[in-house]
Amino acid sequence: MRMSMTKWEITPISEALDVGTRIHWDGETQRAIFVDVPNGNVYAYENNTGEVVKAKVANEPIAFMFPVDGSDTKFIAGLSKKLVFVEWDGKSPEVSKVEKIVEVEKEKEFKGNRFNGAKVDPWGRLWAGTMGPTGADGTTENHKGALYSLNKGVLRKHESNIGISNGLAWDTKTNKMYYIDTLVPCVFQYDISKDGTLSNKKVVFDFKKQNINGLPDGLTIDSNGNLWVCAIHGSHLVKFNPNDGKVIEKILFPTPQVQSRFLKAYL
Repeated sequence: MRMSMTKWEITPISEALDVGTRIHWDGETQRAIFVDVPNGNVYAYENNTGEVVKAKVANEPIAFMFPVDGSDTKFIAGLSKKLVFVEWDGKSPEVSKVEKIVEVEKEKEFKGNRFNGAKVDPWGRLWAGTMGPTGADGTTENHKGALYSLNKGVLRKHESNIGISNGLAWDTKTNKMYYIDTLVPCVFQYDISKDGTLSNKKVVFDFKKQNINGLPDGLTIDSNGNLWVCAIHGSHLVKFNPNDGKVIEKILFPTPQVQSRFLKAYL
C-alpha cells in the first residue's frame, strides 16, 4: 500500500453541511446533485460556473435524489422510508412537487428506520437500502435495515438484517455487484444476473483485517475495476483491488466524515 503520490486538489464547493452525501455526477451537463440528509435539502453544483443552488425538498430526512432519465426536472428521492418522485427546475429554492411511489418497513418493529445508501445501476434499476434508528448517542440499531431494488415500478427486497445500508457499485465486465453494510464493516461482492438477482455473496475487503481506520461508507468503481471506498470517521478514501483485497492507494481528507464520492471520466 502507498499513500497517494498524485497531487489531489481538495476544494469545498458548498456551505457546511450536517450530512452531505449521495453525489450524482452528470458528465453531459457537468452538474453534481447531492443532499444534506437531516435538513431535507438538495444541492446542485454547476461545474462550469462554480454556482451552487440549494432547495428544500421536505421537512424530513432525505437520503438521496437522482435525476430520472429523459427529463431535466424529474428526480427520484428517498424521504424517510418513502421513495418519491420530485419535480425541481434546478434553480428554485423549493421543489414544485413531491409524489410518493412506495413506502417500506411500515411495521412497528421498524419505527425510526430510514433510507440511506442508494444508486442507479448500469441497467437503470434503482437500488436503495435502509438503516435502523439512530439514538441520541449516535449509535445505530443493528439488523433493522434492508436492501431493495426498484425496476419498472416493481419493488424487490434482496437483503434483510442490515445495520447501515451504504455504498453500491457494479462491474459490467464481470457482472459483479459490490455492497457495503457499514456496521459489518466489509465490502461484499455478489454475482448479479440480467434480472437483478444476486448470488454467491462473499467478502472482498475487510476494514478490520486491513487495519483501516474508520468504517466503510460510500463506494465507487473505476475503469480498471478497482474500488474506492470512503472511510467515515477515518478521514480518507481507500482504493483497492477487489480480486485480491490489496490496498493500492489512500487519499487523506481534511474532515473525519468522508461519506460519498464520484470519479470523473479522466480518472
